[in-house]
Amino acid sequence: MEEKNNKLYDWKKRLSSVHMYSITMVALALALGFGIYQYKQKLNYRQYLQNRFQQAFYEATTYVDNVDNLLAKIKLTKEPQQSAPIFAQIWKEAAAAQENLGELPYQHASVSSALKFLSQLSDFSFSMTSKAIDGLQLDEEDWEKVSRLQMYAQTLAKELNDIKKDINDGKRIDWEEVEKGGEEKLGKEGATKITGSLSEVSKQFQDMPQLIYDGPFSDHIERMEPRMIRDKKKITKEEGKKVVEKFIGKDKIASVKLTGETDTKAEHTIPVYSYEVVLKDQEDPTIAIDVTQQGGMVLWMLNYTDKEKTGKELTLDEARKKAEKFLEERNYPNMKASYYEKVDSTVVINFAPVEDHVIMYPDLIKVKVSMDDGEIIGFESLGYIMMHHDRKLPEIKLTEEEAREKIKQDFKIKKVNLAVIPLESKREVLCYEFKGEYENNPFIVYINVESGKQEKILQIIQNKDSVLTQ
Repeated sequence: MEEKNNKLYDWKKRLSSVHMYSITMVALALALGFGIYQYKQKLNYRQYLQNRFQQAFYEATTYVDNVDNLLAKIKLTKEPQQSAPIFAQIWKEAAAAQENLGELPYQHASVSSALKFLSQLSDFSFSMTSKAIDGLQLDEEDWEKVSRLQMYAQTLAKELNDIKKDINDGKRIDWEEVEKGGEEKLGKEGATKITGSLSEVSKQFQDMPQLIYDGPFSDHIERMEPRMIRDKKKITKEEGKKVVEKFIGKDKIASVKLTGETDTKAEHTIPVYSYEVVLKDQEDPTIAIDVTQQGGMVLWMLNYTDKEKTGKELTLDEARKKAEKFLEERNYPNMKASYYEKVDSTVVINFAPVEDHVIMYPDLIKVKVSMDDGEIIGFESLGYIMMHHDRKLPEIKLTEEEAREKIKQDFKIKKVNLAVIPLESKREVLCYEFKGEYENNPFIVYINVESGKQEKILQIIQNKDSVLTQ
């Protein structure tokens, strides 16, 4: 004890010197400065998310307003050539509204009815555009569907504009709280603040018929169910936690906490268990991850750890290899990278499995890679879970040469693959994929291996940060 007191006395004595005080003060200042920097970074990121979610909400509202106006205009048209461009515009605006509404950090069950409506409206408009382009008149049933769609568009526009008004009046939605608590949180704490919550939008659509449009597009979407987890055993929450540990790496994890679960009775949703993860080198949770209740597959994962800039940057090829290795280690072998988009210091790469030399484009998986250090910070397997299954591919009736003859002669073919592609109807077709150039612009042309029909033409949009198609 006496020896311990002596050591303490010596340490105090040394600390009492000006030199030691200076070192200690500098160390404390550095630690404090770093803490403030981290805190500010976190605040900035949260503010960015708040602004992004708010922007997505505002844009969704504008697009729904446009849809409402266009549906009113379409009723004044008489000839197909008059209605075709308006239906095409509705198709485009509805798809944009769906995309923005889908970005909100809200449980899918809560806005699924609105998203379903926009999906059906988009499909219906696409079908009517094709019909009008063929010079066909809309029949009585088509007009009746237009009227019903307009009624629901007006309802959705009113609800979204009520929320927008509340936001403009200063009743700002805390999207972070919405993300954490979802509908239940808003119902308990936000209802008094927000007159028309997103929950109200869902309620307004409860009476919407299951199927407004029973054509080749909506019909298939309505009946879609996740093929990958169909008939799979339902796992427990504890088993879901083990899936999380295996996916991220148990050696990296300090704790895993269940944060919620999807209502299994909600239609058109994939029931999941939601978890948040604290890594060993972190104090707060920095990873959010959802695991399907059936089959125990990771649906998505996002690592939102604030990263220090290293000053280094991986090449796209290095990032791709990191993503491929990540997928391989998680039992997604033979994945082929297709399109990518680089944002700030990250890149999102789309992968499709290759089976027997055929690329399966419906089964997409997205992987987000940090370009600073190659760490995988995002994963999403919705396409894979929805569409992947053992396929019986059709017999190839056209040779590659016969398929080439279906393409314009001056299209310079550079590469040919076999690929399964989804059509707007979600029907799948096996095609020859011809990649090449036309008038110095890159395109992909898909020719059906059975019928020789030209199923799809995609233009490849390339810039320094992305390779996308449209």
